[in-house]
Amino acid sequence: MHHPLTLLSAALLSALLEEEYHFFVRQGYPAGISAADTHIREAFLITPYKDIASANAHFQHIRFDRRKYIYQTSHPEEEEKLRHAATQPAGYKIYLALIDPEHEIPDPQLVQHVKHYISQYTTWPTEDICIQYALQYGELYLSLKYGDEEIKVPLPAIESY
Repeated sequence: MHHPLTLLSAALLSALLEEEYHFFVRQGYPAGISAADTHIREAFLITPYKDIASANAHFQHIRFDRRKYIYQTSHPEEEEKLRHAATQPAGYKIYLALIDPEHEIPDPQLVQHVKHYISQYTTWPTEDICIQYALQYGELYLSLKYGDEEIKVPLPAIESY
């Protein structure tokens, strides 16, 4: 699976904390491990929030994920855990729910999947489609726009074409 998300780093975490993000929802992210990652045991995705209500809504959405957790930076020990995660400890890949600027534009192979999907499920022409990544509760979607019309499709559904 294609995953255009950014790896968490100490610099990104510090910037988020400075911007007053105080709640961070962690969830499992199996798509973050590629076949070449033989040394990786597990991948996580961390989504920052400024308010507890939004973090709780995300947490409820992923209620069946056994790796879910909410870090609250008002507790120093939890902020320390986040800082440790930002070091990318051995055996883990920890992503931030942020599209990597180097991967904002879908690669040509994914564009072909989008064109096939569009020809199967819409009446749109396969040219002049605006393709953007979107995230909701840690799930990657593609936002497909043609004129005034827009559809959001889970990335795995597109990749299966």
